[in-house]
Amino acid sequence: MISNCNVFISHSKAVVLGKETVCDGHEDGYRLRVVTHAHSDHLYGLRESVRKCDLVISTKETKDLLMALGRREARFLVAVNGGDAIRCGEEKVRLIPVEHILGTAQVLVEREDGVRCLYSSDFRIHSAPIVKCDVLVLDSTYGSPDNVRPKMEEVHSAFCTIVEDALARGEPVHVFGFIGKVQEAMALLRRKKVDAPFVVSPRMYRVSKIYEKYGFCLGEYYSSEGHVGRKVLENDLHVAFFSPLEKHRSNISCVQIELTGWLFKTPYTRIGEKNYVVSLSGHSDFNQLIEYVDRCRPSYVVTDNSRGGQAVKLAKEIEKRLGIPASPSPPKEVTR
Repeated sequence: MISNCNVFISHSKAVVLGKETVCDGHEDGYRLRVVTHAHSDHLYGLRESVRKCDLVISTKETKDLLMALGRREARFLVAVNGGDAIRCGEEKVRLIPVEHILGTAQVLVEREDGVRCLYSSDFRIHSAPIVKCDVLVLDSTYGSPDNVRPKMEEVHSAFCTIVEDALARGEPVHVFGFIGKVQEAMALLRRKKVDAPFVVSPRMYRVSKIYEKYGFCLGEYYSSEGHVGRKVLENDLHVAFFSPLEKHRSNISCVQIELTGWLFKTPYTRIGEKNYVVSLSGHSDFNQLIEYVDRCRPSYVVTDNSRGGQAVKLAKEIEKRLGIPASPSPPKEVTR
């Protein structure tokens, strides 16, 4: 009988892959904790894990990002090269680099019972390797059949055009997005030869320095709280980047662009005279999630029901379209 082989997501949001290994949340009794990337919804219980687990691992890039973000627990993480395997008891654990934000890794656990368990974490389909597995734990953020975005090239083109047109009119541009998405947007504009100075929040400044360390070309940029950055914001044509929680920093007379994965069907929409929403996401959409499962061909799929999204719908669609047994975990929405 096909089953989930005791792979599940606990109510503490830990992805349990074996007798020894959990990911992206803490659960007592497990020796190894993996941090797949530096977004906050994958850091649950990290302080407890560094106290109680024998080992907490991540990629080098993720550890550097967490240090830059001021997470003191990060100094206790053991950095593992992407692709390398480590052993914990009878389990072999491998971090597999994938595109989402810098340092993101999928996790493959080869258990003593021979079962191969794969955790997708958050990812984009076009860079995701094909990893054959028995049980797959799948990101379900955009798990509804309605969650389908236009092609990435169309989104990139629309975003660059909005920025370039605004600058050509002499209007500064303020862009709002989370870490990783902002640095992607900065690098994209530089590739398009946008040479206006960039200004970023202090937090984004520290993150951007880590991205540069690993080869991203972000050009000239300044902290919004530094002397030069404040001067540029007040007097010069520029592009500024903040998190969505920092909109109070923005001048309403600027062109404002929100980067979000929750805009579907169209690359962008205009919601005011100078306000735009652009469909830029680091996640796979519904069609890409289905394609990913089809590529991996697991015997069972566990859809992540602990981090929001559409895990229940996605499990049903996987069974209907691919004939692969699937179920959300935890079975009910987690509210804490």
